[in-house]
Amino acid sequence: MNVVIVGSFWFPQGAASAARVRNLALGLRERGARVHVIGTVPQPRPLEEGPRTFAPGITYEYAAPTRAAVSGWRDADRTVPHLRGRLVDKARWFAGLYGSIPGARRLLAERVERGECDLVIVYDRSLLRIAPLARLCRSRGVTVLLDVVEASEQMRRRRLNLLYWDFVAGARATPRLFDGITVISEALQTLYRSLGCAHTLVVPSIEAWPEPPPVAVTGNPEFRLAYVGALHERDAPRVLLDAMRVLARQRAPVVLDVIGHYDGTAQGRRFRAECDADPTLAAHVRFRGSLSDEALQGTLASSDGLLLTRRDARTEELSFPTRLVEYLRHGRPVFVSDVGDVGRYLRHGRDAVLLHPRDPMRVAGAVAEIVARPDRGAEIGLRGREAGARAFDRAVHAGRVLEFAAGLPRRSAA
Repeated sequence: MNVVIVGSFWFPQGAASAARVRNLALGLRERGARVHVIGTVPQPRPLEEGPRTFAPGITYEYAAPTRAAVSGWRDADRTVPHLRGRLVDKARWFAGLYGSIPGARRLLAERVERGECDLVIVYDRSLLRIAPLARLCRSRGVTVLLDVVEASEQMRRRRLNLLYWDFVAGARATPRLFDGITVISEALQTLYRSLGCAHTLVVPSIEAWPEPPPVAVTGNPEFRLAYVGALHERDAPRVLLDAMRVLARQRAPVVLDVIGHYDGTAQGRRFRAECDADPTLAAHVRFRGSLSDEALQGTLASSDGLLLTRRDARTEELSFPTRLVEYLRHGRPVFVSDVGDVGRYLRHGRDAVLLHPRDPMRVAGAVAEIVARPDRGAEIGLRGREAGARAFDRAVHAGRVLEFAAGLPRRSAA
């Protein structure tokens, strides 16, 4: 089986989208498929010609005609390149993104003509970008799936934004363009079925699950929580910091490590300034900045708890947090807001600590209970890892994707 994954993501390094594509590619390879990845976003590095090898059986190349102007890029260990915010940089980015489609279509067509493409998985939502790729597959009789991890709900307030309407048009055209779709949540499945997509499959966030760590209490002198993110609104940063303020006033021995590119957003800088100006918070919240992959993994593994607050909103109901699955792999107790599909996979007090998404007092209380019983936290961490391995194994879900694609009815060329 030859699978081509094509869409708007950095690969192999990148943010949540790259992590999903990377794990899907590795899972497909573990199921015996040969995988080729075509990225359509401008690269942060100098352009390179031709395919490169990511892992045995997985190659990748980029179709974007321009480079991305990024800040904070050091080397391969820097997981997430950060786009510079100047207007000219943004214009260059979008020109490269939309200008990449003819090249991506050509690269895909070459694979089809050489008989190296049995299944195509598209990762994008823009009608202008997905339509040429889907129509090529339909005209050549190649099964084509769309992978969807979020809707355009977060853009509703900016309806004058042409991107919003491009994404809306892409969603409406999905039933006639694609043979089937994979979605990251039950709510997205319901949404796309209401649009007329009869053939859908839920594929949540996925990961590899090596040998589990032993159940252990870290022995840290204080209970160390870790949060990874940029303090975006979707992570309910106000609830997060207010809960830490409650714990600090209660003199709970808790410290929160904030890890990520929060200095790259106005909201992140504002919350950091608020913590720095508040002696109570400053003593309990440490801003660690962006870390290399190795340093990040070490920090998470040595923490007493991993924290992921999420906003109680439609956008979060439709999506599913990649970081949750990454957290569970470490076998540390995970504190996560009970929003969307989280409760479908994890049980409160057994596999994770499910938090109220809006009440900082209740969040602080849930954390304080585990601080008082670190042995119970260690047990929850192990049970959470076991639940994650059952629910989010990439090889299992890659096999489901291949079976799903093989069972789709054949359609005539569009």
